[in-house]
Amino acid sequence: MYDNYIFDLYGTLVDIHTNEGRPSLWKYMAGFMTLQGVPYTGPELRKRYRALIAALRLKQYEKYKTQFPGLTPDEVEVDLSEVFSLLYDEKGRAATPQMLADWALMYRTVSLQRLRLFEGAETLLKELRRLGKGVYLLSNAQRLFTEPELRHLGIYDLFDDVLISSDIGFMKPSPRFYGALTEKHLLDPQASVMIGNDWKADAWGAYNCGLASMYIHTAQSPELTGLLPPGCTRLDTILDVLSH
Repeated sequence: MYDNYIFDLYGTLVDIHTNEGRPSLWKYMAGFMTLQGVPYTGPELRKRYRALIAALRLKQYEKYKTQFPGLTPDEVEVDLSEVFSLLYDEKGRAATPQMLADWALMYRTVSLQRLRLFEGAETLLKELRRLGKGVYLLSNAQRLFTEPELRHLGIYDLFDDVLISSDIGFMKPSPRFYGALTEKHLLDPQASVMIGNDWKADAWGAYNCGLASMYIHTAQSPELTGLLPPGCTRLDTILDVLSH
C-alpha cells in the first residue's frame, strides 16, 4: 500500500447533482438579495455573476502568467466569495463575511438536488486512518460550499488536510495545485497516490506531477475520450482502493 492517499471529492467520494442553470435559482437569489436591500432581477444577477467570474479568472491568469511560464487560463481558480462581494458592491452595499456565507448557503441549497456519500466512502477513509496512512483531500471546489458539505456528511475530520482550489488560486490538473499539497506536507510522490473520477484532472494531473493514480468512473465523470496514464489503476468501486 501507499503511505499517502489523496482524494478528489465530488464524483469520487461524494455523489452530487446541482442545477445552476435553471432560471428559478436566479429568481430566488435575486429575491434574497433584494430583501437585503440589494435589488437585482434574476437575469441581471445571472449575467453579472458569470461576467465577474470570467473577469476575475482573467485577472488571476494575468497576475501569474509571468511567474509561471506555460500557465494556461484553465489552471487558475477564483474564489467565489470575491464574486459574491462584488455583486453587493455594485449595488452600493458592503457585504459582511456572514452575508457572504449566507449567500453561498442559499445558493447551494436552492441549486442542490442530490448530495450523499458513495457507498463505502466513509468506511474507506476510516480504514486508511486506522492503518496509519496519510489521507488528504484535493478538490476543485469552493470553500464556502464544500466545508459545510464535508461537515454535514461527517467526513471533514477524516482527512489530515483539506486543500480546496478556491483557497489556492489554482485547480487540477495544475501542478501548482498538486504542489501546494505535496510541498506543504513534504509528501514523497513515489509513496503517494491520487484517487479521482476525472481522467484528465486527477489521473493525468497526478501523473504529470510524478504521482501514482487510481481512476474510478462515476456518473459525474467527464467522458473518457483518451487513454489513462501509464500505471493508472482503474477501480470498480471506491473500496477497491484497499486492494491496491
